[in-house]
Amino acid sequence: MRRILLAVGLVAMVALAGCSALDGGGADSQPTTISDERVALDDDSAGATGVNQTLRIAADETTNGTELTAIGATYPRENFTVDSAQHEDIVLGVDTDDDGEVEESFDESHVSGVNNNAYSFDVTLDTDYTLETGDVVVVGYPAVDNPEEPGEYDVEVRLNDRQNATGTVTIE
Repeated sequence: MRRILLAVGLVAMVALAGCSALDGGGADSQPTTISDERVALDDDSAGATGVNQTLRIAADETTNGTELTAIGATYPRENFTVDSAQHEDIVLGVDTDDDGEVEESFDESHVSGVNNNAYSFDVTLDTDYTLETGDVVVVGYPAVDNPEEPGEYDVEVRLNDRQNATGTVTIE
């Protein structure tokens, strides 16, 4: 039930942002459209708590040919708070052809660990999925508190602890 509510929350988040969200996966789920933004929020208001955030990172030559084993993010430590999340609350997928559709979805059975501290999270995975350059890995993390002050903030997204990218979050 919590997984369904999380998926509904992510769909609502991205629908409000003008696009569709990553679904909860499963054998009978259909591909869905994901945002072109590296970081998308379901609530971009200052001081919002327990915000669902969808993060994206495109695999490059650094991770090409490696198994998808980890994705994580680090937020500005003095501004954001990252709380813990259960395996079943994490939403994962891969857009394999950069068309905005998630072709590979993973569920809580693929999550081997979820670790966080006050300003970052890391999700470790057992997927047997081999990354190719251009694959866009997507993770929905449901437990981030926004800063009290509006502004633009940089978030570092990590893939397999080998590749990093930076996205900008705008807090209203």
